[in-house]
Amino acid sequence: MKRTLVAALLVAAALVPAAQAATTTVEVNGLTPTLSGEKVKKRVIVKFDDLNPADKQGAQALLTRLNLVATNLCASNPGGKGSMLTDKVEKCRADAVVQAAKDIDAAEFTAIAK
Repeated sequence: MKRTLVAALLVAAALVPAAQAATTTVEVNGLTPTLSGEKVKKRVIVKFDDLNPADKQGAQALLTRLNLVATNLCASNPGGKGSMLTDKVEKCRADAVVQAAKDIDAAEFTAIAK
């Protein structure tokens, strides 16, 4: 009995660092459009240690967060919020979110991020 308990505690203790090592940040990258036609590469690190992307509610909250960050990132150049760059800003946002979803690699999140 004691050996079983000790073995169970050792296994549990070994799993704690692995759980703590789980990725809780993702880099959101975007080739942000400019009025001159150039694209400027920008990035933002997004923390999500308060969310669980493996469950539906956490995945939806993370998608909302990433969409907001990506929209602001992609529209951050002069003119980025104007009508002349709307389509390019939207493409930048969509690409940034898709890449972040691949980097997060949680099935529930990937399913809703498509």
